[in-house]
Amino acid sequence: MKKLLMLIICAPSLLWSQEYLRRNLSEDGKTYIKANLSATFWARYYEANPYTTVNGTPVSRVTDISIRRLRIGLQGQLTPKLYFYGLFGGNNYNFNSNKNDRIGILDLYADYQFAPEFTVGIGKFGWNGSRNAMKASGSMMGLDAPSFPLFTVNMNDDNVRSFGVFAKGQLQNLSYVLTLKSPLTVTTDEKEGVVGYAKNAPHKQYSAHLKYDFWERESNKTPYTVGTYIGAKRVFNLSLGGVYQKQMMSELQGGIPKYYDYKNFSTEVFLDTPLSERNNALTLNLGYYYTDFGRNYVRNIGNNNVAGVSSQEYFNGGGTAYPVIGTGSTFCFLAGYLLGKNEQFTARVQPNVALQYSKFDGLKDAMLAYDLGVNVFFKGHSNKLSLCYQNRPIFNQQKEVAMRKGAFIIQYHIQLN
Repeated sequence: MKKLLMLIICAPSLLWSQEYLRRNLSEDGKTYIKANLSATFWARYYEANPYTTVNGTPVSRVTDISIRRLRIGLQGQLTPKLYFYGLFGGNNYNFNSNKNDRIGILDLYADYQFAPEFTVGIGKFGWNGSRNAMKASGSMMGLDAPSFPLFTVNMNDDNVRSFGVFAKGQLQNLSYVLTLKSPLTVTTDEKEGVVGYAKNAPHKQYSAHLKYDFWERESNKTPYTVGTYIGAKRVFNLSLGGVYQKQMMSELQGGIPKYYDYKNFSTEVFLDTPLSERNNALTLNLGYYYTDFGRNYVRNIGNNNVAGVSSQEYFNGGGTAYPVIGTGSTFCFLAGYLLGKNEQFTARVQPNVALQYSKFDGLKDAMLAYDLGVNVFFKGHSNKLSLCYQNRPIFNQQKEVAMRKGAFIIQYHIQLN
């Protein structure tokens, strides 16, 4: 771990001394092996949820430094038909996680392309049922991809990845992905009258995703989609997707388990296009999602959370947690505007906004959360500084919005490839 952290610290100088960590296996470069390393650092100040504690101490505000993401990638086109992809690392290395820091296997799979229209693969992967569930961490427009499409994150999956098989392909402008996954077992006990993940032998999970590109075609080489192209491509597409798993959720009714099937449906529009010769550009991402976990299910999530809670007077829990995922409907809107090139200032600047509006069956009031941010690209996504203000609602136990809290985050992202 210490050697890896030293490599991250030295990465800025390495970035300028090496252009590619790549070895071609053929003279034409069509077969190759290449690696990459990236890290995302956070400096954060936030207003904590009511009754938040850190290591048992009550706090109302928290300031912290963390490594939000660490990624070590290795991929290769071993033959014209055989491809493998490995991604290692972890999330949320903070002052509360030092005893549990680990570098895990995020993705590790191989696929074989019979034709551009049909490829099959096997392993552990992040192919999923919506575009926003498959965001590439190195090219996101905001600090995070929207969390709500990561519907089962770290419950019966591992950072949204699962073991399974998939089929994918491109038929001219239409691309598709079909998956069959084996969800992880859940060990938490079922509760009387409270819907949660079922403690059973998990059924297989199925997902499908269709995307039509009206302009330039996006690559589907790996599962992970670009958040913003920074004026480099002209992309406009429409996506449809869904996920289904039998008896994924349950609750006890009179001591007897009642099971619920899990299903979701999504439709998304993505637009990214330069607007003039100065390369100013617009990025838009709009989506609608309907998700059914079972009766009144709602889940609170706080990204990179370091806190606990000493009282259950409020629904959210401690730190920065708020209701992100649940049974009901969600609308999302992400937008960014890349300022035109400037001869006096080589870095590119992109103000951006992200908004989630959800009507969950288990809450009386609608859930509205938003981010306001700006990116400064020193060398594209490989060397990027971001500033963001986040605002979230606090719900009382009557499931009504009682107040709102905010967070300020400075993020630095660097990548060596």
